[in-house]
Amino acid sequence: MILPTLYCLLIGCFISWLVIFLALKAGLGRSESRLAPQHHHTHEGTIPRIGGLGIVASLSVIYLLSFFYLDKNDNQSLAHYAIFSGGALAFMLGFIDDLHPLGAKTKLLTQIILALLAHSAGLAISQLAIPFTDIVVNFGLFSLVITVIWIVAMMNLINLIDGLDGLAGGIGLMLMCLLAYLAYSKGIAFSYVLSLGMVGAIAGFLFHNFPPAKVYLGDSGAYLIGYVIAAISLLNSEKGAVLAALIAPMLALALPICDVAFAILRRGLKGLPLFRPDREHIHHRLMRTGLSGRKTLLMLYAVSFLAMVGGLLAFLAQGRFLPIFLGAGFLALLFVARGQKMTPQSLSQQFNESIQSRSETKNALHLRNWLAAEAERADKGEHLWSDFHFVLKKMGFCRGELEIGGETRSFYIPKTAGDNNEQVWQKERAVPNAGTLRLYAEKDHLTKGQFENLADIAAEAWTLAAQKWLLINGSPIDFKAEAKAPDSYRRQKTRSLYRPTY
Repeated sequence: MILPTLYCLLIGCFISWLVIFLALKAGLGRSESRLAPQHHHTHEGTIPRIGGLGIVASLSVIYLLSFFYLDKNDNQSLAHYAIFSGGALAFMLGFIDDLHPLGAKTKLLTQIILALLAHSAGLAISQLAIPFTDIVVNFGLFSLVITVIWIVAMMNLINLIDGLDGLAGGIGLMLMCLLAYLAYSKGIAFSYVLSLGMVGAIAGFLFHNFPPAKVYLGDSGAYLIGYVIAAISLLNSEKGAVLAALIAPMLALALPICDVAFAILRRGLKGLPLFRPDREHIHHRLMRTGLSGRKTLLMLYAVSFLAMVGGLLAFLAQGRFLPIFLGAGFLALLFVARGQKMTPQSLSQQFNESIQSRSETKNALHLRNWLAAEAERADKGEHLWSDFHFVLKKMGFCRGELEIGGETRSFYIPKTAGDNNEQVWQKERAVPNAGTLRLYAEKDHLTKGQFENLADIAAEAWTLAAQKWLLINGSPIDFKAEAKAPDSYRRQKTRSLYRPTY
């Protein structure tokens, strides 16, 4: 068993590493429309989002080798075919989205269809064995709903935590190791081989993704890893209690699950899109305390590893230790809340503040989208800046400065506290490939939470506008930049429209 195990690990690792290495050498992904850095990422450079190519290549080879290594009873069932084909389709969905961003509804609908196909192939949560009893609950028609939720949630969970170099890949690697052990303990050869292949594939990817990253996982890799984790978990549950097979990966993902849950709650209260990226995830907060990206990553690895060990022990004990682990997790949340100086009064204040600022947030999002659209008809960098400082005024900032290439443009609203640093909130944000933005707002006008939220949207607005300018004109934005000559009558007419001066 040792040699086949090493073969799967080494083959998966080498193929993944090699495919990504060759893709980077060939410049693949350098021209993709979403290549420009996103404002929520911790990495400042321009990084291709092609990590999923190496992982899907390794998965394909390991899957084909399983036909030679395993006998017909081990790997030739509809459920086994569904794991690979569903993973390949999940990869294609993410790859298309990496190249040409799809709408959230389109991606969600496609993910639901993938989950429905997996359920029809036999990858389903059909029953639940209650720990400490002989009771088994059959879900019946609800099996379809629960299975779809499980697969879709896992795909998006891996994608949502992919905001720090090495984080999503490292957690995915731990989960695949856990699934490989569970498959080995249950004697499920196909699941064991495929899990080991994915362990190697993700390890090969991490050679290029560990800080500082040369490549990102991308939606393609995140969706692929999430789908395979969900599918293999369901396959492992065929020879045992469903709860025991699923509780281990769920506990191993306790940290990202809590992080994403709080993120969705936070965005919902503020009136932001639920899946909008931001800089309030746990790794962002840790880095703001002064930790480096690598130290933050290692700390999150340690927490996830402890949670995974807890999940494994819960599995081995058939859920008997589960209340102890849940209690420890609750105590850890209380400790974190105390460290963040959270009290019922402060939480109540934040809740009321978020509800009150929902209308301002929605207005800021409309202004953000308008500025991105204006980048298409702007004929000069100065004109786009004029549009931007109009947006900043409408958002409620009393003063703003934008520095690009050593040049600075600013605006100031008279008769405000914009020149008194003690009466204003201040924030500086480096916008990838588009300068440095400094924003100011009166403390009497905006609370600190509202200012932080609006400043983040403002930085995102300029990021999107700069990306649109680069995509259309082929050169980065600056104040002296000139747009390319219009290539159509429509665009010429658009640029000839009246533009107010602010």
